[in-house]
Amino acid sequence: MALDEITVGRAVTPLVEAAGYDLERIRVARAGAKSVVTVVVDTDGGPSLDDVAELSRAVSAAIDDDPDFGKQAFTLEVTTPGAERPLTAPRHWRRARGRMAAIELADGTNLSARVGELAPDEAEVTVVLPDRRKGPTVRTVALADVRRASVRVEFGVPDRRELELSGVAPGRPVPGVGPVIGAGDGSDDDEFDDGSDDDAGADDPDTATTTHERGDK
Repeated sequence: MALDEITVGRAVTPLVEAAGYDLERIRVARAGAKSVVTVVVDTDGGPSLDDVAELSRAVSAAIDDDPDFGKQAFTLEVTTPGAERPLTAPRHWRRARGRMAAIELADGTNLSARVGELAPDEAEVTVVLPDRRKGPTVRTVALADVRRASVRVEFGVPDRRELELSGVAPGRPVPGVGPVIGAGDGSDDDEFDDGSDDDAGADDPDTATTTHERGDK
């Protein structure tokens, strides 16, 4: 049987869930004579490289032992979401707290805002709108009104006032997404990018990735 997302998902989902991770995406692509199987996982705390390596070995063994896959050659990549990760589920907003995001609403409004607190019922999220002249303001957004959104990379120092309004103390780690370094007066924002092609990789500081190879047997 050919490797495909459904077949791989059936084999690896129980392992991923048993290890306490969310399975965010599976992608299978051809690369010459081999298939490249990419399994994207995440947790609220963010898996470490050691965690991802351990899971990668377990997933590789599961595929090896599954008779549906036969002796096909493949490269397995188990990874975490990239820095500009799409925000498509309530857990993504929770993990992005304190981060800048590009948000497109159903009415066509585009927001560049810092993610704040997700409501207990996960129906709404607070966002902080930057304003260098008047100061940042807070707005509540219903997740049902979000057409698409993704985390944005910040190259400047995060604005201290925005971080405080988002519920993250400047200089303190952001839950699930790594440290926020320092705080300043703000940073520039880029155009919207939904992150659909933002696969995690070794050069992404927000990513932990391990790779296993299986040759023809």
